[in-house]
Amino acid sequence: MASTHNDTPATIIKSDRTGRRRYTQEYKNEVLAAYESSGMSGPAFAAHCGLKYPTFASWVSKRRRDEGADGLPKDAQKFVLAEFAAAGETEGITIELPGGASARLGDSGQVELLAALIKALV
Repeated sequence: MASTHNDTPATIIKSDRTGRRRYTQEYKNEVLAAYESSGMSGPAFAAHCGLKYPTFASWVSKRRRDEGADGLPKDAQKFVLAEFAAAGETEGITIELPGGASARLGDSGQVELLAALIKALV
């Protein structure tokens, strides 16, 4: 779990005259990883770590902006598995998407529709 002591020299980069503290990115990542596995609410976890909630909430918000809804970085490549029927099997294409959804393409006239569906989902 993340260190909950804000006065540890390794976690604070500097503090200005008004008392605002700047933390290393490593410390922020450690705190956010601990938060994700804690099951605590944001305000409770921030208080537990001795952080002001608006500061902690900005860290969480920035991480969510930097990652997509699936938890991958925005620039990560995403793939969709497509399996084609072997000779002699039922013809067509079945696309299986994450989460268990699937789409079946019965004939080549549906390719553009299926491509638009996949593009919208991925």
